Amino acid sequence: MIRLLAFLLYLGVLFGQDKGKKAYEEGQYDEARIYYEHVLKNRKKDNGAQFGLGVTAYQQKDMETAARALNNAMNSDDKSLASKAMYNLGNMFRDQQKMEESLALYRKAIELDPTDEDAKVNYELLKQVLQQQEQQQQQDKQNQEQDQEKQDQQKQDQDSEGQDEQNKNQDNQEKSEDQQKQQEDQQQSQSEKEKEQQQSQAKKDETQDQKTDKQMQAEAILNALKDQEKINQKRQIAKSKSRKLEKDW
Repeated sequence: MIRLLAFLLYLGVLFGQDKGKKAYEEGQYDEARIYYEHVLKNRKKDNGAQFGLGVTAYQQKDMETAARALNNAMNSDDKSLASKAMYNLGNMFRDQQKMEESLALYRKAIELDPTDEDAKVNYELLKQVLQQQEQQQQQDKQNQEQDQEKQDQQKQDQDSEGQDEQNKNQDNQEKSEDQQKQQEDQQQSQSEKEKEQQQSQAKKDETQDQKTDKQMQAEAILNALKDQEKINQKRQIAKSKSRKLEKDW
């Protein structure tokens, strides 16, 4: 867990019987702020009072004033004071989720005061948090890439299945068209065959009719000849009888 702001210890070292520190300890932040603002009216470059105003304003949730006052204290020639100001600014940035800025301020605080254990602890803890966040981001990115690859593969598979289905439907359609064409060709061939058979039969019938007519004509002529022969035979018989009668007389 990140350690809390280290305000009071340093204020106690700076001011001893500091009235602002006493008010701060009692939670009377308005009084503490009035005191430090009064000091700064008389001593504008009092970095200790700037530090006191900064930590008090922070407790009042006045981050703008707190940041401005701590920035002023951070420029102090007193390395210990500057280190504490940086440390507390680092905590402010951490609370605002400005992790990189916070880590940089912790590191500067340690550089100015290598004995500041709070700054060291917070620096290591925050560095671990950032590393975990970076690992999580990399993992999330990897998961997103894997999900995207799966989606792309699924889409590719669906497209492939769709193409296969389309090809299958096309093949089926072509087969159906071929079968239909074959049926039509067979029907046309059967129709032509039947037509040829009808034409052949018609020719046969016509030939048969012609033959029958000739036969009938021949039979008629034959019958006529037979009739004529009968007539001639009758005539000859009649002549023969006539001659016989004449002879008998």
